[in-house]
Amino acid sequence: MDLSDSSTIQQIISLFSLLPSTSARLAACHQILDQLSPHEWRDAQVRINQRSFQRDILGESPPEVAVQIAQHLGLAELHVLQRVSRKWHRLLSSDLVRGTAYQQYTGCVGIHVAADQFIHYAKQRLRLERGLPVCKILDRDLPPPHDSNFDCLDYANGNYAWLENNTHIVVHDLRKRKVRRFCTENRDSLRDVRLSESMVVAISVRAYCHAWNLETGDHASFRIPALHFRAFVARGMKVALGFTYPSIAGDEYIIYWDMDSRVARNIGVAPNLVLIGLQSATNSLSTLHLERNNIVQGRGQLCHNERLRVVKHSLENHGPVDSLLSYILQLPVLAEFDWRVLTLHNISNDASGRLAVFSCEPPVSGVASTNPSYVVVATYNHKTDEMCLHGLSPKDTPYHPLCMAAVDRGLLYYVKNDRGKPVIWISEPASPISHRPAAAMDPGLPREATTRVYSYATRFALRGDREFVLMINENDVKVWGFGDTAISETAVPTATT
Repeated sequence: MDLSDSSTIQQIISLFSLLPSTSARLAACHQILDQLSPHEWRDAQVRINQRSFQRDILGESPPEVAVQIAQHLGLAELHVLQRVSRKWHRLLSSDLVRGTAYQQYTGCVGIHVAADQFIHYAKQRLRLERGLPVCKILDRDLPPPHDSNFDCLDYANGNYAWLENNTHIVVHDLRKRKVRRFCTENRDSLRDVRLSESMVVAISVRAYCHAWNLETGDHASFRIPALHFRAFVARGMKVALGFTYPSIAGDEYIIYWDMDSRVARNIGVAPNLVLIGLQSATNSLSTLHLERNNIVQGRGQLCHNERLRVVKHSLENHGPVDSLLSYILQLPVLAEFDWRVLTLHNISNDASGRLAVFSCEPPVSGVASTNPSYVVVATYNHKTDEMCLHGLSPKDTPYHPLCMAAVDRGLLYYVKNDRGKPVIWISEPASPISHRPAAAMDPGLPREATTRVYSYATRFALRGDREFVLMINENDVKVWGFGDTAISETAVPTATT
């Protein structure tokens, strides 16, 4: 290129830069491109491909923006994005992002989370999400329930409890393999066992609620008005029972009892109580109610419009109980109006009062096969103090009688009928794949020839949390461990089971 060509090019560039508007610049570009020969087009295309129009928006964002983004990511997604670049790893591994993610899953506010602590928590959470236990515990000291009474057994915080001879409660520590026994002074007949982190509770046939401190063995009891109740839960050193009998507090009420103070309180609640959530840290409780707002449409036709309402109650003072707030939970399966929602109380009781189960039926049509019923499960997480709904459609084929356990925030384990074989599946509504199998947790039960009747064991029960998941049937008790503390001399790696 000689000097005259260089001078001409500079004149063209100068004139182009003086064009007054974007439209004029685009018109000049288009006319120049139209003058190009084929080989010049190829050179222009190579030049365009060398120009990147991407920007690292996350890498250039302040930590506060990264925190907002991390709130919408799961732990697995967060781990994948940390590996994109060093800048992303530094930003998404910062104390601010780490603390926000930890608070979102655990409800712990204002605490510093070390990197090792967060990694340990995230690994265990991912194992729960994928159904990948670290071990399976073989302990012959865990008996199956007698006469299929699943109300007489419970699990909490690494302890498994069951009723023996109707008079003694046996509490087995799965970590230490230690056994403790509790009974009343007169060896009263007991029923409906509940476990918390700190105590074991049972109802006697004489309508007393008995509680024992797991650490000290101290015993206390209080009278209850009836043996029939809607809900029965224990958390920390507190107990709550929901009744539907008339009282001073109202038609439906909760007896709230604190073992530390030995004081019981009556709390009036809204009708159709289905679930109680105890929050011992904030001294409050949450209740879930099924609201029936049936309305009459044209031609006098009655249409169903049921809703689930959460009400939070404060128990800080000793006066009247205050309702802090209430809100509606959106049912996950109701795609249209006039669905009928029924509470399955017997299934809810089998789950030790930690969840509520509903049957959702669409409007009746002329063909019976076109009216499949759905199952909705409401769970309460005491760490985050929130309710979560899981929807099980007919294609998810949950095993009947329903068998499920809420093991962590937004995670529900349930037994699915896989063409006649009971298998464990996981429900996580917040995940893109909301239902998936726990392939590493094989119950070891044979497949039946028919999908309707299962003769090997007619009933199952699932119990569990972040540390252990138990599957109990009429023949044995299977235990899978997810935490590092679950590994003991009776544990074998799941890869060999």
